[in-house]
Amino acid sequence: MEFLDPIMPYIDPVWSWLMNGVDAFAPLTESGDVAWIPLGIQMGVIALVMALLMPSYGAILVFTIASAIVHVVVDEVMPIIRDGASFAMPPVTDVTYWQYIAFAAGAYFIGLTVLYIIKAIILPR
Repeated sequence: MEFLDPIMPYIDPVWSWLMNGVDAFAPLTESGDVAWIPLGIQMGVIALVMALLMPSYGAILVFTIASAIVHVVVDEVMPIIRDGASFAMPPVTDVTYWQYIAFAAGAYFIGLTVLYIIKAIILPR
């Protein structure tokens, strides 16, 4: 993929910045690595529901923000449901947490775009 070589110096710092938040706040495995499968399932289900609810592509930014908010709610509620943990507010004053939310928002933007295109092809008006 040498066609990406000219733009990689611009992409790498952004990717490292986003991954810093993912490493700190994403679900982890027993060995301390990011649990990509549960994170992907969570993001996939939220994106699929939001893409089905999205009336037009003009609403992409609203649904991206709504998806990120639902993601935060699910992140906070799942330990309560699964483990009986007590409720705790997300660490909104931590910059690393906002890096995690920025990663989620970017992933939802791309995911909603792809899913909306598939929806427009499969479910014509």
